Amino acid sequence: MDKAAIFKGSKEGIVLLVNPDLDFTSIVNFLSKTLEERKLFFSGASLLLDTNDRIFSEEELKNLGSLFQKYGVSFRIKGEEKIYGTEFLNLSNLQEEKMAVVTHTMRSGQSIKFDGSVVVLGDINEGAEVNASKNVYIFGIVRGIINAGEKIISLGFQPIRMSIGRKMLEVAPSDKSYRKPRVAELENGEIVFKVIGEKKSLRRKE
Repeated sequence: MDKAAIFKGSKEGIVLLVNPDLDFTSIVNFLSKTLEERKLFFSGASLLLDTNDRIFSEEELKNLGSLFQKYGVSFRIKGEEKIYGTEFLNLSNLQEEKMAVVTHTMRSGQSIKFDGSVVVLGDINEGAEVNASKNVYIFGIVRGIINAGEKIISLGFQPIRMSIGRKMLEVAPSDKSYRKPRVAELENGEIVFKVIGEKKSLRRKE
């Protein structure tokens, strides 16, 4: 393996395979350069990190999380469920909610309906559907159908159809700006999108 890391596609999404023989600084420098060059592509992505038997310290994982967070990217280590690089989503109350967790990207034909909150560790592709009576948290991009009772937090919004509460909104945002972490919620009876960390709201009418 010549490079510090390799990005490759799989049925689990984008996999980041690191070179176990290189030092951490070399890996970070390579990732920084790659993410900067392809930031529009990676924005809103959720990666699966294959350590290739390399052991990362907690400090190194935090540093990787900070780097990916800068580009709106989250990742989890292969074989584990903890997600890094998602501090900007402000999910401090997540553990207090009744929830169902989908540990993979949802593909066409797949659906889930749950009385509570739903967490999806990947994308919701076109043809997939999520229904939750409370909140939906997506560590990827929404391209399918999504219905939530209170709010939706995602690394990117490009849904075919979505609703919050009883407010239905048929939208298909193609604007690349929507491939940024946002929270969608009701405000004065309308669905608004807010970039995480910003006060500005974007309203999309039916």
